[in-house]
Amino acid sequence: MCYIIVSETTGGGAAFMEEKVKLAVSAASGVESVVKGELKRLGFGETAAVRGLIAFDAAWEDIARLNVFLRAADRVYLSLASFPAETFDAFFDGVYAVAWEDYLADTARVTVDGKSRNSRLFALSALQSVAKKAIAERMKAKRRLAFLPETGSPVRAVFRIESDRAEIFLDTTGTGLHKRGYRDRVGAAPIRENLAAAMILLSDYYYARPFADPFCGSGTLAIEAALLAHDIAPGLNRRFDFENFPFYPERYLSSAKEEAKARERRERTAEIFAADIDGGAVELARRHARRAGVERYIRFKTADAAEFSSEAKNGVIVTNPPYGEKVLDEKRARELIGTLGGVYKKLDNWSLFAISRDAAFEKAFGRKADKTRKLYNSEKECRFYEYFSKREKKEDGR
Repeated sequence: MCYIIVSETTGGGAAFMEEKVKLAVSAASGVESVVKGELKRLGFGETAAVRGLIAFDAAWEDIARLNVFLRAADRVYLSLASFPAETFDAFFDGVYAVAWEDYLADTARVTVDGKSRNSRLFALSALQSVAKKAIAERMKAKRRLAFLPETGSPVRAVFRIESDRAEIFLDTTGTGLHKRGYRDRVGAAPIRENLAAAMILLSDYYYARPFADPFCGSGTLAIEAALLAHDIAPGLNRRFDFENFPFYPERYLSSAKEEAKARERRERTAEIFAADIDGGAVELARRHARRAGVERYIRFKTADAAEFSSEAKNGVIVTNPPYGEKVLDEKRARELIGTLGGVYKKLDNWSLFAISRDAAFEKAFGRKADKTRKLYNSEKECRFYEYFSKREKKEDGR
């Protein structure tokens, strides 16, 4: 489905844009509900997730808004076409039918990625080659070019084939939305920024409650908590592929950033604590917080998790205890989980949320979780263990 109206005399590019466009937001397995909640708060109403992709009608300016504001999503796509694709010829024709000359500059460096499921066409490398050829042939024919130099900005076309039906998208994001721009150095087994945000959004944290991460590592969870507490948009300080689109007005990004700045609540008093036994990790976390512009909102400390205590009530711990890559000794890792359980028992009506790949987490922690859910950290299956304070425990058992 294409929403651009083209003037034949312009030599490509949109003469004007209709009010609505079809977008699709991708989300990792387990966090689709979080992204749907974000979309609803941004004014998009009820949306449905189908295999990690949430599609909906939006305005053109929402390409910029979504890339700037979404915390837990992976990417934002512009939906271009949908058609039956039982053969390579049908796939070629469907891709060729897209008005690529309206979206791409003559010099665009086009890459093609995609997935196929339950379909006759499943050889991904062949499908990529066919799509790339169809795009090139269309561009050459419509722009009257002998060849495409591909010396300009990178553009990523994406296909998704499901039950012999293809969908074609243009990636508006580029580097995934988890890349906020503040994490320039990587600690041991870092958690992705958008997964950290999803964990916090899945928890019962909000800015008026104390927040703590006693295994802070490079600081991602505490930084994402600070961004959320002060309503600081995660995409303010990075670039996106849509900035290279010749048809997309620059004013839409400027408007989205102005909206984001107006929403900020930096005057809020939020109590956020981050600690790690590794002093080098704490310094790295402090560096990342400084780059994110939230260092002044977080109290950092080099300390053993066993030392954590608080006189505050109704706080929230969201954490990623050492396991696997971070601690090679499984016995020691479980001892640390037990330490966390002991610390939690002493706190006054706090909630705790922890992600772990250890199937014996609850036994080591010393208490069965109120709820668990499956999440993926760097494509590795984990469990998210949720322990609610008495005040915050949901009636539906969440």
